[in-house]
Amino acid sequence: MRYFVFASHGTFADGILNSLELITGKHDNVWTINAYINEKEDIKDQISAVVNRIAAEDELVVVTDIFGGSVNNEFMNLLNNKNIHLVAGLNLPLVIELVTMSVIEKDTKALIKKALENAKSSIQYCNLELEKLNEDDEF
Repeated sequence: MRYFVFASHGTFADGILNSLELITGKHDNVWTINAYINEKEDIKDQISAVVNRIAAEDELVVVTDIFGGSVNNEFMNLLNNKNIHLVAGLNLPLVIELVTMSVIEKDTKALIKKALENAKSSIQYCNLELEKLNEDDEF
């Protein structure tokens, strides 16, 4: 089984999950970690709780909010486990691709690579795109 964890500073991860489920429906294989919102919860403990939920043969795709941020760095410590895949840059187009295409793509590395390509193409400066359209209309 393949599981996903969205991990962020504050409640951003929950917000992304909420939006994902609004668009694609409920997913039992997607969890969140909202770091630093409760002084009594340590990020290492939150990560351990998630990692302990999966079986040895399962895969875990973790998507964190900021590359090099404290949440991402804590997960970097787990990358000696070949069943854990870590991606930085949590955003809605990326997680929609990952979760919906997960049903079709069985190779996790291929899934992540394709999702990253598609998510990058969704980042656009709309003013510039409109200018290009207007220039094309002039000819």
